[in-house]
Amino acid sequence: MSLPDREKRCGLKDEVLAGEYVLGALTADARAELAKRMKTDRQFAAMVRRWQDNLTDTDRHERRSFSSYVDASKKHERHQTHDRLHQRRYRRFSIVAALWNSVRFWRLATSAALLWAAVLLFTFPSV
Repeated sequence: MSLPDREKRCGLKDEVLAGEYVLGALTADARAELAKRMKTDRQFAAMVRRWQDNLTDTDRHERRSFSSYVDASKKHERHQTHDRLHQRRYRRFSIVAALWNSVRFWRLATSAALLWAAVLLFTFPSV
């Protein structure tokens, strides 16, 4: 593996400085010094512009994503309100549906019916 030459290392450092400049992560003195450098160094100014463009695109994309998230959450709130209304309105039917779909209920009902039939069969004399 070969080490990068001095120009590449300096380019990487400039790239980092350009990013920090755009993000506002530098002190006021360093920022003023880089602003002066941008007026004389075209390559550095191009790096700063590229950083600004990339972050602007990212910011736009994030704003769109956030607005779609807000829209989706509003729709979700409406659905929750509708669900609460639905639950209140049909709560009594949910009990009936739970019984209708319950195996235990049907076993109990069958046992009760058989017991009642046996009681009726043995209590009334045959004529």
